[in-house]
Amino acid sequence: MQPALSTTFRLLPGRRRRFGTEVRSEGSPRVLLLTSGLGFGHVRAAQAVEAALLQRAANVRMLDLWSLMNPGAASIVHQTYLRLVQEYPDLYERLYQLDEHTWRQILESEEGPPAAVLEVLELISQIAANTVAEAKGAQYASDRLLLSMLYTTLPYDRTSLAGNGVRARLAIMKWSWLRLSKRLESIVEAYAPDVIVSTQMIPAALISALKLRGRLHVPLMGVLTDYGLHDFWRQPGVDHYCIAHESVATATPRDHSTAGATSTGVPLMPAFAQPVSQSEARRQLNLDPGGRIVLILGGGLGLSVDAIAAQLLERPSSTSLIVMPGKNANARSALSLRVANNSRMTPAQSGKRGRIQVHEWTERMDIFIRAADVVVGKPGGVSVAEVLACGRPLFATRSLGGQEGFNVRFLERHAVGALVPNGELANCVETILAKPEALADMQQRAWTLGRRTGAARISELALDLAWMHRPRAVREH
Repeated sequence: MQPALSTTFRLLPGRRRRFGTEVRSEGSPRVLLLTSGLGFGHVRAAQAVEAALLQRAANVRMLDLWSLMNPGAASIVHQTYLRLVQEYPDLYERLYQLDEHTWRQILESEEGPPAAVLEVLELISQIAANTVAEAKGAQYASDRLLLSMLYTTLPYDRTSLAGNGVRARLAIMKWSWLRLSKRLESIVEAYAPDVIVSTQMIPAALISALKLRGRLHVPLMGVLTDYGLHDFWRQPGVDHYCIAHESVATATPRDHSTAGATSTGVPLMPAFAQPVSQSEARRQLNLDPGGRIVLILGGGLGLSVDAIAAQLLERPSSTSLIVMPGKNANARSALSLRVANNSRMTPAQSGKRGRIQVHEWTERMDIFIRAADVVVGKPGGVSVAEVLACGRPLFATRSLGGQEGFNVRFLERHAVGALVPNGELANCVETILAKPEALADMQQRAWTLGRRTGAARISELALDLAWMHRPRAVREH
């Protein structure tokens, strides 16, 4: 591995002003942040890097990959993805495990993908065909037609790549990829960044392809938000990688890429740099300072939080639950009903239901995590990083596979959490809470493992990379 880039850089004076998703400081380096709203963690990581860059008076523009697509078409893709990960987890795992060479074969080769990939794409097309767009939108209106053609073309013939819609679908996929690439190229040329930072692998791949074709000459930094490296991140156009933990680099063989890598940690919002004490967190949330508290998180989708809460409440215990259902309206309704029923009972009648509180998502997630003893939740990369930064173990009852598989294995390898079978969660949590010394040891391991300054480190590296690639006349101005 190459040594880390120097963290020395020069800041130029200037006033900042915000308009849209861009912040400018006259004369300072220009940074384009690329992310993908398909997963909230990627956006959250980009926002953390943005906050750190603004503290250094950089010019910043953030761009969501899906803004390059018609809103209606993007809505169908989003809904298809959600159905895929929730209803067809094995299929999603197969799709995620496709390596870079297979994706390149799909998008660039004339030969077409292997038969197994055709089966996966066929089912995805069937899911998309039964999905209704939430919005139409006039921008990039032809995207809706292309998407419709993709999933209404004749079914695949698994015995041959010739005919039966296979060639047509491959052509549509490649054409769509090129259209996204050209749209992104136009935005990059108009903004003229000194460095591009991507918190998701697809926009990084688009930029890398443009660089390989000589269309762009801007340094590119990849920021990994999970505790493992998907093969598609291996892009020859990436100049530097920021990884969640040093084991991500040592456990992953390097091939054609000559890029350096720095173990920065996942970028987190500023509040995670110095989390408050547990006693202070509980004071701010008006919680019992000596009680046992479990925080239940379901990520942005709020997956399974109501079922997890119900399971934990079945146990006769004094443990209190704080539940955050995210955007899961059904889970929120079920949990709110439980809380409402409790409000109509006397304290003696309330029993198990009196142990639960439901909260909306908050910018100060650090306070809730620090207030808890244990966290139960979806093992997304940013969630894992936030929990570890606050010195708490994380247990999951389900993993969507793919990138979450990396994160679960990381937790288990360092004994700061695990993937627990659904029926064993309550016993697992209660056993841990009943052993204060063992819990304290686990919390200490989590705290030591946590990284709290990743965003600041990434912003330093990005500005250093930008400064190194600026024309000498500009640098010496």
